Amino acid sequence: MTDTYTFTARDAQVPEKVVTFTLYGDHLRVNFTGLVEKIGKISQSDEKPKEAGRQIVTEAQPAALKLAQQISGPVHIGDVHAELDGEDFKLHAWQRLAGLRLAPLWVSIDHVDNIDAAKAFISELEDRKDEAEHPGRFFGPLDFWAGWAGLLIGIAVLFRWPELKNGTG
Repeated sequence: MTDTYTFTARDAQVPEKVVTFTLYGDHLRVNFTGLVEKIGKISQSDEKPKEAGRQIVTEAQPAALKLAQQISGPVHIGDVHAELDGEDFKLHAWQRLAGLRLAPLWVSIDHVDNIDAAKAFISELEDRKDEAEHPGRFFGPLDFWAGWAGLLIGIAVLFRWPELKNGTG
């Protein structure tokens, strides 16, 4: 791949929580590292139920994001927003289906261990977004599946309104 930029975010207080973000062209790929090691840690623990519960809670969000990524592939950078609030790094992205936004995805690293690298990643993301085209066909509420569903329900209600008003519906 050419024109790649990679940022690895690690939680300073929970070093096992590591996420790698790779920008390539107009897309972002998220990779959760250490997942295999965590499964091994659960199987070797004397307190398996307690350790499993702790690991499941820690990994629920990243595992859901990984599953969503495997289903729909990489995310277009036009659908990604990243911010740094003090030491807290947050990334919000939208997975698309048939060109419309379907499912929001969130990644949050509290107490990111390298603030300067996080700022540089956000800057690179914003620079690439300025050069990229909008990934969808529509803007505003019609760029979301929920917007189209609401519009169709609204139209259906308007067509049924006279029947409902007269008591014949």
